[in-house]
Amino acid sequence: MDNRQGEIAKMKVAAMVLISLVSLTTVAVATAEQLSEYDNLARIFTEGKLNGNIRSLLFSRAFDGATEDRSTLAIGGNLRLETAPLYGISGGAGFKTGAGGNLNNEEVYRGVLALGDSPFDADNYAALDEYYLRYNNLDTNLILGAQQLETPWLKAHDIRLTPKKYRGFAIINSSIEKVEFHGYYIDKWLNWTSEDWESITSGITGNLDENEGALVGGVVWQLSDMFKIQGWDYYFNEVLNTFYVQAGYDQKIGEEYSLSASLKYFNQTDVGEALAGNIDTFSAGGNIGLAAYGAKLSAYYGLNGDDVLRVPFGGDWIVSMQVNNHERAEEDVWALQLKYNFERLGVKGLSTDVFYGRFNTPDGSANRSPDLDEIDFNLQYDLGGWFKGCSVRLRYAFINQDEDIAGGEDYSDGRIYLQYKF
Repeated sequence: MDNRQGEIAKMKVAAMVLISLVSLTTVAVATAEQLSEYDNLARIFTEGKLNGNIRSLLFSRAFDGATEDRSTLAIGGNLRLETAPLYGISGGAGFKTGAGGNLNNEEVYRGVLALGDSPFDADNYAALDEYYLRYNNLDTNLILGAQQLETPWLKAHDIRLTPKKYRGFAIINSSIEKVEFHGYYIDKWLNWTSEDWESITSGITGNLDENEGALVGGVVWQLSDMFKIQGWDYYFNEVLNTFYVQAGYDQKIGEEYSLSASLKYFNQTDVGEALAGNIDTFSAGGNIGLAAYGAKLSAYYGLNGDDVLRVPFGGDWIVSMQVNNHERAEEDVWALQLKYNFERLGVKGLSTDVFYGRFNTPDGSANRSPDLDEIDFNLQYDLGGWFKGCSVRLRYAFINQDEDIAGGEDYSDGRIYLQYKF
């Protein structure tokens, strides 16, 4: 009996030990899983991406006639954080700000700082300009929220203190080799200095009470190392439809030479209620370039249809200069550009270019406006070493307009950029 009781006691002790081991193992596994979850949660921030830019700009424009000169000094920029992906999901947020003022009591240079009660009042601005969720898996990138876009006719257009941003849904798929499919629904946009989101259609119509959205679809096909084609359609509900195609060619010839060319066609027509009025126009043209020994010479030609192009969100114009873009009704343009990179002379990061364009509209036409020519000078230096990410850019343009037509006035435009990107 004593032996039996002893065996039973041993069995009880063994059972208790086994239960204890199972309990400890369960706790250890749970703790490990919790620690793993904590590690994952911490990792999405510690391995996230922080980037941005800080800029200081001095923009000025001096007119030869009665128009008020403009001159604005500003500092500001963007900051963006995107978490590391967890199960393919990441999130991001961005902030923009700009501050400064006018020089010599002149008008605000448009787009550098916000306008106050008058053209002479410069207002600082600050806003949350990005907030989005991203899912990236199976060669597909899905983005929901306020984000930066880079498509031919909806883009950051980053030529001021802070870029333009857009709110909506984006899907980009690259399942087919060398082909990208793009789809977007955009309902709001944020201009360079805006603090409040506005409907995407109001950017075209100017009416803030109109809240229509835009659908965008695009295909980009890299046929080979030399050839690339793309086609896009932008449907702004009740306003207009924009169709765009572009074909590019770029080939290296030997060790020192390369030849490039681009053809573009753009078409706009009103749709639905035609909230921006009757629109039926096009733009067509292209460029060809030859590069050798650090230099590149490019020639451009383009012509437009009967209406002005509606492109307030930045675009892939046939000719886009420091001040003027090829977008007026019945306008034809030709231009020459010469670029040079001084790296071949041992000055890494230094580049320059000279750009000349002649813009004409027909005499006797209802769309007649001042013919003009513009010449741009650009000098840029990208620093390296300890100052990697820093750059200095100097730009100056002279614009001569036909003063025999209303609105024709000569002026000059100067811009200084100091920038740090990280």
